[in-house]
Amino acid sequence: MKKYPIQSERLYLRSPNINVCFRAIIDTPLEKEKIEEAVKKVCIRHPLLGYSIEIDNDNNAWFVKKDRLINIEYYKSDEMDWQAWYKRADSIPFDFLNGSLLRICVIKDENTEIIFLGHHIIGDGIGYLNLVKDFLLALDNRIDIKPQLPPFEAADKYFKETVLLDSGVESFAKNLNEEWKKSRRQFSETDYRTFFTQYRNKYISNLYMASIEGENLQKIMEKSKLNGFTINDIIASAFSVAAMEALNCSEIRLGVAANIRNELVSEPNECMGNFVTGISVKAQLNRSNDFISNANEIRSLLQDKLKNAKNKHLAVHFMNVFDRDLIESTMYAAYGDFDHHVSKKLAELMGEQTENKGLGISNLGRYNICEYRNFNILDIQFIGPAFPANLLTVDIITVNNKLNLCLRYNEVEINTNTIKIICERAIGCLN
Repeated sequence: MKKYPIQSERLYLRSPNINVCFRAIIDTPLEKEKIEEAVKKVCIRHPLLGYSIEIDNDNNAWFVKKDRLINIEYYKSDEMDWQAWYKRADSIPFDFLNGSLLRICVIKDENTEIIFLGHHIIGDGIGYLNLVKDFLLALDNRIDIKPQLPPFEAADKYFKETVLLDSGVESFAKNLNEEWKKSRRQFSETDYRTFFTQYRNKYISNLYMASIEGENLQKIMEKSKLNGFTINDIIASAFSVAAMEALNCSEIRLGVAANIRNELVSEPNECMGNFVTGISVKAQLNRSNDFISNANEIRSLLQDKLKNAKNKHLAVHFMNVFDRDLIESTMYAAYGDFDHHVSKKLAELMGEQTENKGLGISNLGRYNICEYRNFNILDIQFIGPAFPANLLTVDIITVNNKLNLCLRYNEVEINTNTIKIICERAIGCLN
């Protein structure tokens, strides 16, 4: 039986709100047989789709090849709305032990909607976008089905550029690990499912979708270039300013996801897998300044982190110096009923606090749709993980000349009207 160690993603393994979703709209009704043949091909190209997760007696986690069939649900458009399916499927925990860690929904009328919902442990946003691209190529009979397994490097040989943690951090981690070993706890699948249900009963997830296209998108690109911003800089700044204005606060914790695929010892190319890090800054609002002035301050904070390997890779290195099951336990301590002083201490240090909510930005950048012989792609949308520590998570993908936004939020913490105001204000800042 083939198995590979899960090196550094134990936080994602037990996080209760960590799924990734893509929706692709095709301009023709597709037959069931054609869809299922395409799914078989992408499963060959992306072997992780056939893996499950095994926890051994020492609480090490492994990818294990099971070749389980992926569940595909079929509906007519008058039977199911894609958001209704997504919310239902997203509320059901994946079966780690048996797999598969991907679900697919097909909704047909004169068009065909394909919705992919999978666990973050087998793919980040880029990984799932690779899956969608290959699925479309398979539908068009143009896929290369050579298997693309991600590299499984040891944690201390992960990056091309060596970055060492401060000695104080390593000493702190060593002490916390020793404290944890005195009364550590290993969590079972039953524990996880109970925790998942408890969390989801308190977290009522919702989506707010918006898009910017054509001339409006061109204006944003010109505004970015004129002021020396990247598109990611200006969008992160716009939502930070809009959120602080709408929430009547002068500071917000801003977290930005960052792709690290090209920075690893073994490049993962176009495979699935989880190759992402994140940086966090305290964005501040000066109400006497205009948007560009505030955005310049926020951009400086972001670029200081993103251009410095030590800061950019800190999250990955930081999590790797702690015991795997201690990292996993922080979810139970922060959002469940696990009352353990070591877990709570680390959860607080990692920002996993219900009273310390922030703003998250995950931008996959531009995807130019290629030409297909048998159909056209009308749209692609991205719904990323709603990390529990975020009050609001903004997921972005630019498809040809259209920028699609998905705002994920907890209705218990923030209402839909406020989310709408934040989105409208952010788009207003961008124009």
